[in-house]
Amino acid sequence: MDVFEAIGKRRSIKNFDPSHIIPKQQIDKILSAAILSPTSYNIQNWRFVTIANKDLQAKIRQASWNQAQVTDASVVVILCADLLAWKKDPARYWKNAPQAARDYLIPAIIKSYEGQDQFQ
Repeated sequence: MDVFEAIGKRRSIKNFDPSHIIPKQQIDKILSAAILSPTSYNIQNWRFVTIANKDLQAKIRQASWNQAQVTDASVVVILCADLLAWKKDPARYWKNAPQAARDYLIPAIIKSYEGQDQFQ
């Protein structure tokens, strides 16, 4: 499927079969694909939290405007972001890059993020 076909066919699914269970291997495969998403300067300042516990999903539903899909879905994936990850040893993101690349990229990370709340 090309990108335009994918965009045209995408749907927001709100109804789930509450008895369906997605196998852990499939969840792992989906998350493995998600972590390949590009991020600025390869910082990958996000984490995925998966919730398959029905009691916890019920509590999350209460905080989610009582949306049925929160409890009906086999698993809920919460995306968390660390907006200040760039400050935490920015050299670590490029530690295996050639020195010339590190010399350019590390200061560029700081210059791009520092004082740029919207970019963060």
